[in-house]
Amino acid sequence: MINSDLEIINSMVEYMQDFLEKPHRVFGNMPVCPFVEKARLQNNILYQVYRFSSHYDLNLNSHLFKLIDDFRSSLSYEVMLIIHPDKQVMTLDESKQFAESLNKIISPTGLIAFAGNSDDKFNIQGVYTRQAPYIHLTIQTDKSIKTASELLLKTRYYQNWSPENLKYVGFPRK
Repeated sequence: MINSDLEIINSMVEYMQDFLEKPHRVFGNMPVCPFVEKARLQNNILYQVYRFSSHYDLNLNSHLFKLIDDFRSSLSYEVMLIIHPDKQVMTLDESKQFAESLNKIISPTGLIAFAGNSDDKFNIQGVYTRQAPYIHLTIQTDKSIKTASELLLKTRYYQNWSPENLKYVGFPRK
């Protein structure tokens, strides 16, 4: 069964509402992702359903880079969520490698990409924070990530994170 773009986006929004936006004791009774609800409610997330691939889309002339350039020049969105409609198109390692390769290209522009894959085993005390229903890329400004991380450091959000967890997500941020 092939889902429409709207069904795919709605599935990701449901995941946000049902999991990422819910407070959890592991995160100091804060939501799993403390900033997603506000961004969603203020329509600051740009949703794109796009079949990115590790071969063609790392070319600066690809449609993926057009999407990224449009997002970067937009004043309307804080986050772009690029959702691949094929849940099995990339392994976890392939999606991580794709994001790493993409980051080498987009980081000079001040953007950063994070890969999401339902096979990701990253967890905080058994809470798997990256197992969304679709493979996806989350793209934001590096500055917004640093600001959010600094705000969370002043809370109990990271109280249960191991040194390995923190290193996995890039702490300490430079």
